[in-house]
Amino acid sequence: MKTVSRIILPLTLLIIFGCQSSMFDGISTSDQPEWVERILGRTTNDSSLEGTWSYSSVVSYENTECTGEGELVDFIGSVTYGETNAMRTSNEIFTFSDFEEKGYNLDEFQEICVQKGGVLNSNGDCEFTYEEPFEYYLTDGGYCETYTYDDKDGYYDDKSVTYCGSIAMEENSASITFVWESDNPGKSGCKIIELTEQ
Repeated sequence: MKTVSRIILPLTLLIIFGCQSSMFDGISTSDQPEWVERILGRTTNDSSLEGTWSYSSVVSYENTECTGEGELVDFIGSVTYGETNAMRTSNEIFTFSDFEEKGYNLDEFQEICVQKGGVLNSNGDCEFTYEEPFEYYLTDGGYCETYTYDDKDGYYDDKSVTYCGSIAMEENSASITFVWESDNPGKSGCKIIELTEQ
């Protein structure tokens, strides 16, 4: 029986770890459109975005044409672009009345705010500030953002996600458009982000 266990255990481990390594390989670059490969293959960025920009508006649409009635996303923040890296800083404000409607009293609201890393402002509202670093690619062919997420459990490599779209720039403003398509109904869409240079 010990001999059988000694043979089965290594075979089982080989199968499990062999499958895991192929399951978590990155997506092949051949799945990307050619224009995305050109943008991601650049060696230097167009420096037009370098500096700090405020978000003027973020509007999402449920179609790929970016038409019809879009949903205005309540977003307060800015993004600072360096040569190849950027840092998005956003603020979110929660009022006591939002929590009161859900049955919380003032003490509970304030306690939750502090526990979650928020700060109570002079109006008694709870403010959160988030920072999110990303790498960006800007060429005359378009615009991409790549986010890398650390593997918190230590089992797999870090994961990166890239979003690509188009950008239109004027003297002190920029408009970034991301479009995504899906075979699943209701999963296609468009997001237009308007930035103003500070």
